[in-house]
Amino acid sequence: MIHGLRSKPIVFTAALLLLFQTIQAQYYNTGQDPASLKWLQIKTGRFNVIYPQSYGSAGIEFAQALEKAYSDLSALYPERKIKIPVIIHNYTTQSNGYVAWAPKRMEIYPTPDQNTIPLDHKRQLTLHELTHVLQMESLNSGFSKVMSYITGQQFPGAVAAFLPMWYMEGEAVYAETLLSQSGRGRSPAFQNSVKAIAVEEGGLFKYDKLLSGSYRDFTPDYYQYGYQMVTWSLLNNDAQIWNKVLSFTANQPFTINPVNISLKRNAGLTKKELYYQTFDTLTALWKKELEISRAVDYNIISPAKKTSYEGYYSAVHAGTDSIIAVKTSMANPSSFVLIRPSEKTEKKIFVPGNFYPYFLSFAQGKIVWVESQSDPRWDNRNYSVIKVFDIRSATAIQLTFRSRYLSASLSPDGRMIAASENTEKNINSLAFINPDNGTVAESIPSPGNAYLQRPQWSADGKKVTVISLTEEGEGILSYSLQDKIWTTLMEEGMEDLQASFLRNDTLFFVSSATGTDNVFILTPEMKMLTLTRSKFGATDPDVEGDKVYFSNYSSSDNNICSVSISEAAEYKEMKDGSALYLIDRFEKKQSEEKDFPVTDYTPVPYRKWKHLFGVHSWMPVYADIEQVQSDPSSIRPGFTLMSQNQLSTLSASAGYEYSADKRHKFHSRIKWEGWYPVIESRLDYGNEPVIDLFGETPGWPPSPVSSGLRFNNIVYIPWGFSTGKFSQYFYPFLAIDYRNDILYLKETGNYDYGQTEFTGRIYFANYHRSAYRDIYPRLGQVIDASYEYAPFDDLVHGSDINLKSIFYFPGFFSNHGIRIRYETENQKFVRYLTANKIHFPRSHDNIISRELDFLSADYVAPLVYPDFNIGSLFYLTRIRAGLFYDYARGTDNYYLAIKDGSKIVDHFNEGAESFSSFGINLLSDFYLFRIPYPVSAGVEAAWKSFTGSPSFEFLFNIDIYGMNIGKPKR
Repeated sequence: MIHGLRSKPIVFTAALLLLFQTIQAQYYNTGQDPASLKWLQIKTGRFNVIYPQSYGSAGIEFAQALEKAYSDLSALYPERKIKIPVIIHNYTTQSNGYVAWAPKRMEIYPTPDQNTIPLDHKRQLTLHELTHVLQMESLNSGFSKVMSYITGQQFPGAVAAFLPMWYMEGEAVYAETLLSQSGRGRSPAFQNSVKAIAVEEGGLFKYDKLLSGSYRDFTPDYYQYGYQMVTWSLLNNDAQIWNKVLSFTANQPFTINPVNISLKRNAGLTKKELYYQTFDTLTALWKKELEISRAVDYNIISPAKKTSYEGYYSAVHAGTDSIIAVKTSMANPSSFVLIRPSEKTEKKIFVPGNFYPYFLSFAQGKIVWVESQSDPRWDNRNYSVIKVFDIRSATAIQLTFRSRYLSASLSPDGRMIAASENTEKNINSLAFINPDNGTVAESIPSPGNAYLQRPQWSADGKKVTVISLTEEGEGILSYSLQDKIWTTLMEEGMEDLQASFLRNDTLFFVSSATGTDNVFILTPEMKMLTLTRSKFGATDPDVEGDKVYFSNYSSSDNNICSVSISEAAEYKEMKDGSALYLIDRFEKKQSEEKDFPVTDYTPVPYRKWKHLFGVHSWMPVYADIEQVQSDPSSIRPGFTLMSQNQLSTLSASAGYEYSADKRHKFHSRIKWEGWYPVIESRLDYGNEPVIDLFGETPGWPPSPVSSGLRFNNIVYIPWGFSTGKFSQYFYPFLAIDYRNDILYLKETGNYDYGQTEFTGRIYFANYHRSAYRDIYPRLGQVIDASYEYAPFDDLVHGSDINLKSIFYFPGFFSNHGIRIRYETENQKFVRYLTANKIHFPRSHDNIISRELDFLSADYVAPLVYPDFNIGSLFYLTRIRAGLFYDYARGTDNYYLAIKDGSKIVDHFNEGAESFSSFGINLLSDFYLFRIPYPVSAGVEAAWKSFTGSPSFEFLFNIDIYGMNIGKPKR
């Protein structure tokens, strides 16, 4: 019999949980910077720019770029006033930006990536992220403004959940493109995935599929299709259409779907109708463009694909009939593969760690690449290290440590590595590194501190070419090792360049000049030739003999193709407008630098101790957010305050609760992450005091205590290590928990006023990189051991020692998984029975064992990827199933029963007993109401015996990863 599965309560509970997940997602913590850093700040009036002292004058330049971006964006958001902190994290090697709203701030990771566009990185970041700030500020008006007085910053942040992410990011890309001469809207690489899906056989995906993604097919991210939708809507409607959407959403979020209502009212379209109108039109235009461009279908030399999407990147020739490339798919983690073109076969040779963009170098039997590695403790510091894989010995080594080399190339003779380097002070250089020991032979400053991308050696090993990025755009430089000089091969401009190398003084490079990324040749006589005419993009060229190998994009794969150099044709500049960029239909709005006054700001020290607290949100009720997520009914009369400082080192909450039993309760939480160990404290005061006489009759009453108090403190170190394809996590914990209970001790004839329990815990996990479709980690081990004891109250509390372990293995087929768990626990009971910390077999409830050993095996498998939707209510991405078997052996077992609403011991069995169960679960992964949080739900059936009846349990989970704007998709 199934208990508790009535549809209305489940739907209502699911809706409430989604609501509170959305609210909780506002409190987003991006991590911490090293504690030793000294910080500076610049207050411009609109921005409080906070950055490490080591960033130097780059902090001033960023403040100036913010003010210029605000001036330019006033054309899109007239008279919108802002005041926001901007925190720069220059100790990362990642390129990104975030805007979060509880507390509101902009966070910047300023190192440009190696696949950037020809736009100054400060300019792109400030235009893009400041657009998000103005979007959010637009929500802080009308009804939402009133509610923000009642709830603080969390309400506009929660209202933002009504705005589709494709709009948020699409408009930001639109702004960065409209207000500059570049931007992603003018990058063919940015639009190739939506373009390919629109024009190739199979056609456009359904709106809900593109919105929420798919396990079956590769889908472009919301930046790409969102930009096209926003730009198309602005071309065909009032320029204020999205400002009207923001205003209506801020004023009437209670209409549940305010974006659709506003769009329908002002454009005659819903979101879904806008999607189809946009891409129906673009599909026709793109097909016409392909006809004009006379694109070529090239000879594919990579193996035929085996899964729904496979991509090959950075193919390099590795000898006779041998090509090494990076292979990606939805079914497997990215890997290095050795391809035999004549046989159309491949062999996986290595699985790297965190590695993007994909750029390999090969020479003398060795592969060289760059991986990102995290700092063990500080989330906002990571490194970019060089690794080397020897294909003959099948061994990999890490050549550099704690370095910031962003891309690397091995010389043809294998004796030197050239690497682009960017320091924390934003100093750019070309480093030459010994491949045997990692020592730096020479470091050459880049001309004008240009940012250097993708160094590649010339065929004779005498020169290194790089793509340079400055405020003028992207160009190509060459450095001569003999002459020790830089030479400009191509001046900086607005064409997107993605690769370059020299052979016999002939330059091969990838450019967006034709409106699609293609391979070009520049001869020593400065004659420009077009080598490829790809439909959707040719990248990663590699020359061998008279052949050029390259990656050729399509909607279902990224194949390795080849073309003969003799097929190169003279390049003719396009004058027929076949390169389609919607943005070029708008009036140019970018401002000239000379028109904007530049202020020379003077930084001042930022004292961390003066900025410990930052109250950002409050509620006229008491709500423990973590508890409310699982039990929405736990909200009580009272109030709640929430605080998080600008560097995310101290978060806190405080609240007053008027409880159901008419008591006044006070709660506080505080978490300090500014030092190497993390310290958490929790204080709860006001519960009814616990007085337990254990059935005795003392001669006198205890001293009066008006209210119960609990004080919990935890100290731990959250270490995390990334070592290639494995990631490790190691957390040592120490917790102290105090309660002011009053207990009568017969042994001493006295009352015990207050008890303290100590818990020591060690947690370790090791996970292999997983694929997108994996349900369990592909390989993994988890060890979690803890020991609880009360050294000062051993007449009341016993001890508990337990160990939990999990082992993950691949299943028998792709993306299947096996989980093996072994757990053991030994408790010593004194006055109280405490529930077991480890698991019992499923379907066995209300049992406490003094000693318990547990063994479990689970097998999970995806069944189908339906990509099925019911309007805007429901979108189903995957159905999966699992089988399990649980076994436990318990000694001295207490069986509990419920009497008068409380659990009591019904009976006790001394000695050892065995418990087991087996069963099946069926789950679906889906989205509700187009809210961007994946939901998993299903039913699990467990049998204690083959002849017995099963028990059923409803399974439900919501996965959130922070309501922040700008999180990248990989």
